[in-house]
Amino acid sequence: MIEIRVKGLLGRFDHKIEFPEEDEFIILHGPNGIGKTKLLELVRALSSPLRVHNIARIPFGSAELVYSDDCILEVVRNYRETLPLGDGLEKKTRQIILKLHQPGRSDPVRWHTNFDSEEVNTARLRDYASRYLGIEQVGADLWESDPGDFVTTNELLEMYGDRLPPGFFRASQQRKIPPPLRNFVEGNEVHLIETQRLLGLQTSSPSHRPAKNTGAIKVEQFSKDLSRRLDEALAENSRVSQELDRTYPERLLRAQSEFPDEQKIRARYAEQNELRRRLAEISLLGEKSGVISIPDGMASWQKNVLWTYLQDSDKKLSTFQDILDRVSLLLEIVDKRFLYKHLEVDRRRGLKVISDDDGDDGEEKRELPLSTLSSGEQHELVILYDLLFNVRPGALVLIDEPEISLHVSWQKGFIDDLRRIASLVKFRSIVATHSPQIAGKWIDRMISLAPDVE
Repeated sequence: MIEIRVKGLLGRFDHKIEFPEEDEFIILHGPNGIGKTKLLELVRALSSPLRVHNIARIPFGSAELVYSDDCILEVVRNYRETLPLGDGLEKKTRQIILKLHQPGRSDPVRWHTNFDSEEVNTARLRDYASRYLGIEQVGADLWESDPGDFVTTNELLEMYGDRLPPGFFRASQQRKIPPPLRNFVEGNEVHLIETQRLLGLQTSSPSHRPAKNTGAIKVEQFSKDLSRRLDEALAENSRVSQELDRTYPERLLRAQSEFPDEQKIRARYAEQNELRRRLAEISLLGEKSGVISIPDGMASWQKNVLWTYLQDSDKKLSTFQDILDRVSLLLEIVDKRFLYKHLEVDRRRGLKVISDDDGDDGEEKRELPLSTLSSGEQHELVILYDLLFNVRPGALVLIDEPEISLHVSWQKGFIDDLRRIASLVKFRSIVATHSPQIAGKWIDRMISLAPDVE
């Protein structure tokens, strides 16, 4: 994406944002109420999966997303007609129009949907609203949120649309999207990191209403996610190891007669030992794993055996490289930020916070519950983990107000951290902020969103 144009945002603002293809990030700034958050939400809603209910609830007139291949994705949000429901209630039928303009094609690929109760998977919405929102359906297009408090389906989606998982529209409606448009949208990966990034839903609340939890919920979720990823890396390593071990004798017998000299063999073994040491620190390997004794003055057959073994070890260890790079960068950045504590990784439990003070017995360091992290520490950890592990290569990352709860010194280092992570994961980003410390030396990447006033 190289340009965003939106008209009538919040009913009054027109914005044009240029994002040169060669720039890895841009920074949006402007006064409160100018529509930065809604703009990011709109861009996310136009990505895969297409979030029609989110598009409908964002107040804007039209928007265009321009891409480096000269394709333009256009969206128009219209109100069509107002239908009376009785008792002073009425329903506005809304229409979302999508157009894909492609080079070499005279007419755009066009699709539209009427955003009303007929397009919603009512059974799924009814189950979700009852279970998690405490709202019951009492009519074809009426819902009772509190005794005597009624809303329409559209109003329900306006209030809670951002909490709904994708897929609340009927499958038949989704199939109507023309394949070129559907394929184009599905190819756009956008990841939004919202201001409410520490909040989660309570699914076991007695009232079934969504409860805003402490940030520990999200941190603990990410901790469990890391444990799962470590298990997956071990499973892949086991698969590769079994295949290599199965064919090892045959490859050993067919190995070439010329092998690297003893110095190169020892250097390769030392490199692998260092990699094993790093993997042991995140509990993916034991400290003594792969330890062998290399004899002096090796015979040709010994070089044959060792070199084949080292080549296999390279392939086995490479299965851990991606997660090791991500975890190492996470630990490095976090440990520069946290005071009097540091982060460790445990394969079964994920993330652990360890106090730098001695424990009660004067020997072991104390482990601190993730819930004891401050709001700023939680925000830092959640953003970093999200960027490192939940963003797909090639995605556009949207970050809303990363400065929340962060100390000024942490804000100053945010863009540098973002660039390091983006270099590893391979993504571009748009950062919306009020903080001059976030922008820092990157004045040339700042884009001002301001009302058109004299």
